[in-house]
Amino acid sequence: MRFSPLPKVVTATIGIFFLLATVAPLPFAIVLPGQAQDIFKGVITIKDLDSYPATGRIDLMSIRVTNPDAWIFGPELIYSWISSERAVYPKSAIYPPGTSAEEESKQAKADMVGSQDNAINAAVNYLQSHPEVMAPIDDSTSKDSMISKARADALDPKKITFKVSKTGGPSGGLVFSIGLVELLTEIDLMQGRHVAGTGTIDIRGIVGPIGGINEKILSAKKAGATIFFAPLGNAEEIANVPEGIKVITVATLAQAVSYLERTRA
Repeated sequence: MRFSPLPKVVTATIGIFFLLATVAPLPFAIVLPGQAQDIFKGVITIKDLDSYPATGRIDLMSIRVTNPDAWIFGPELIYSWISSERAVYPKSAIYPPGTSAEEESKQAKADMVGSQDNAINAAVNYLQSHPEVMAPIDDSTSKDSMISKARADALDPKKITFKVSKTGGPSGGLVFSIGLVELLTEIDLMQGRHVAGTGTIDIRGIVGPIGGINEKILSAKKAGATIFFAPLGNAEEIANVPEGIKVITVATLAQAVSYLERTRA
């Protein structure tokens, strides 16, 4: 069967359509893996409270996202779709309509401050409700138990501060809280291990879901982490976990601490 060639007008119209799809900005955002930052190195400051050095490492994870003012063009979009290290989302799924890059930056900084405050209070509340974690004691009725409770009750959130300049948003809450529990207790939770994680946290220690979960797991693997704590709310999104890193989903800070206590390097 012979086919007649398309009319020139139709051919030109199709050509213009594909040209515009290539050069016109499109309403998408691209998410890429970010950096890992060990919070035991210059991030946490504890004043006038007993603290103990960590034997391992726990990383704060970040992702890179094209800002709301960025123009995404066809070739970059296609490359991002086929790349194993990038994810493409409708811009509206990440940023509220009309959000500018300046507004997003301010909000990310505010979210980070709120995340740090929640993390401090979550860690203090956890230790005060689990004073036995404050010291490695065998007899819960011993004098050591009373000392541990007194130490836990004396914890003052105002004596703990964070300094993070390379990232923003609320997703560092869980990692901050785990780091504080490690530093404020004699029990060695890290056991020399390289841990990473992500997740929001509230003052009750409840962990909430975040965006870019798979990109953060990939970044953690590249940084050398062997354990990654992820929010239970992200469990269904987790896919293609690299070999050599174990992903543990948790709903609370207590579950993350319990896992580190039960397992050893």
